Amino acid sequence: MKLARKSRSSKRKSNANQLERGVRSEYECMTSEQKRKRQRVNSELQTPNSSVTENASTNTNKVQDERKKEAEHIADNCIRENTDSVFSLIKPSEPLVQKLTDSIVYATLKRIKQSPRSNGGGTAENEGSFDLDRAIMSTHRLRNLKPMPENVKEANMYPLIKDLIMLVAHHVREKANSHNEAVARRANGARTRAMSETTSAMLNPHVILPYEKADYKPDGGDDGRKVDVALGLFSLLNEIKQQKYPKYKDMFAIIEAKRDESDSRSAYAQLIDYTRNIYANQDRRRYAWGMTLCGTQVRCCLFYHDDIRASSAMDISTPSGLKKFVTLLVHWSFCGSERLGYDPTMAWNKKTGKLEITCTSHGDKNSSRSRSRSSSDVVYEVTKPIMSASALFGRHTRCYLARRKGSRRKEEVVIKDSWSLPRDLSANRASNLDSLDEVERSYIAADAPDEARNLRLISEKLAGMELDFLYPKAESSGDVILSGGIADNTNAIFSFDKDEDRKLFRVHRRIVMSPVGHYLSTVHNEEEFVLAVADAMECHNTILTKCRLLHRDISVNNILVVREFEGRLVRRPVKGLLIDYDHAISIDKESSGCATRSGTLPFMSIHNLMGHDSKRTALDDWESLLYLVCWQATFGINNADRKDVKADKVVAEALKWRDGDMVDIANEK
Repeated sequence: MKLARKSRSSKRKSNANQLERGVRSEYECMTSEQKRKRQRVNSELQTPNSSVTENASTNTNKVQDERKKEAEHIADNCIRENTDSVFSLIKPSEPLVQKLTDSIVYATLKRIKQSPRSNGGGTAENEGSFDLDRAIMSTHRLRNLKPMPENVKEANMYPLIKDLIMLVAHHVREKANSHNEAVARRANGARTRAMSETTSAMLNPHVILPYEKADYKPDGGDDGRKVDVALGLFSLLNEIKQQKYPKYKDMFAIIEAKRDESDSRSAYAQLIDYTRNIYANQDRRRYAWGMTLCGTQVRCCLFYHDDIRASSAMDISTPSGLKKFVTLLVHWSFCGSERLGYDPTMAWNKKTGKLEITCTSHGDKNSSRSRSRSSSDVVYEVTKPIMSASALFGRHTRCYLARRKGSRRKEEVVIKDSWSLPRDLSANRASNLDSLDEVERSYIAADAPDEARNLRLISEKLAGMELDFLYPKAESSGDVILSGGIADNTNAIFSFDKDEDRKLFRVHRRIVMSPVGHYLSTVHNEEEFVLAVADAMECHNTILTKCRLLHRDISVNNILVVREFEGRLVRRPVKGLLIDYDHAISIDKESSGCATRSGTLPFMSIHNLMGHDSKRTALDDWESLLYLVCWQATFGINNADRKDVKADKVVAEALKWRDGDMVDIANEK
């Protein structure tokens, strides 16, 4: 047992070390799925449409195979098991809520011990509704699945676990309503009591309810996989019953069920796939939850940006395991959406049907890490999502086109939301280098890229200059500020976690930029292509000389076409705009340009791909431009000019620049 624990600990530390070595170049610690996502934000820019090359069925099978291998790798290397500290994240802190949740857990367990008054409902007509006696019977049946009878299939477990979850929801709603009614009666009897005191004593928890369909392909998935049991968050006003039409955009968590207790690895792998789709479909998700049910053993999983925390097994066939599981559901119910992983600075406007995003501008070089909301907070209304966070790990970058809410101006801006690895880590920790681990110290020394800081520097240095090109301007930038004036970062979220294995520190940041451009594939002809690329590289050269910043990621996705700026058409047919300064570094710092791989595979220089020790220079970026021109000339400069991969051998050969090992790609070039 001790050897097994030591082996798992060594594996976790080895995996952590791999992540740490990649801090200075996040690209190197990306999974292959993340790399593909980075390169194919808009696949039509780089390769012909999939309908030309492969049919939809083949594409789906290919995606499933790739995702399966990726998920199995993550399940083997990136899960911290037996991490019961995840329960601390959702444990109530207010004495009133603690007392009420304890009473709900006690009442639920007491009811389960009792025999049902009848055999319960369960006809085809009412199976989705809640029946108290049937729920108790289902809980007894579920607890008696140890050892697992041979005639019980995985699908037989779905209705049993769903009934147990609805039983807990029934007691949550019953107790919460009783509490609120008692508060209202006391308020009516004491007229001198302030209304604010009455309101603060009222509780409005969620109820966790399962969706009706099980073993079902939800809307929003891109891999065609079926979800076993999906859970959603609903108000106390909802009827306690299974909800209809599960979609990834609505799910709170997913349960992956297996017959055998020894099948936890496979359950983890499938849950990883599902959670990836939750991130892709939910703009407000900061981190995510999930559960595995293997036999009678339940594990709670917390997904965050660089690894997964899994609790120890809760064996619901035992009193202690059942109590832990019921407590988990009750605590989830009374958690605020912020602690459940949702972003409170994003909200759907029911009247307009649009997502609204609150952006905070800090105004100075040192972005605020803790302050109250102020008049500098600006609300934007999203007009179009550009990029979703479909990778399981990493920055979870999301981009939107948006307009300022309530403004008469119709000009759009780009909002970029991401979880970055900051240069200075945090004000408190960076001030004491002795308290930092090796990675954090090296990250400060490396002067790691910070796009918000880079854009502020560009705006300051180029302001007032007569320029023939456009450059990105940051209208606001800084840390995302949560309720209570606390900056959103992984240290704040996981302050409960005293695990000695250190995790990467990430900060939730948001940048509002202009002007808005269009993909390079929207050029009409070769002349527009040359003009756009020339402008972008003139911008690159000016920023290098005036701001002393090296871009380090010249690629087809990072050069945009602008036809209109500030409500007016540009003087020429098009202007080019160079964007994405995530990887840009100062060339004046002693460690800048260090030998770390960065960029997008088809366009990275041979020097960069080979990982040579010497510094990166502007020549690497100009070499990337050469590959960009070759790439577009090979595949076609716009959609009307696309080449057929199967019919053109040259096109097929060029794809080797995108797939495979970096050294192999360098040799191909």
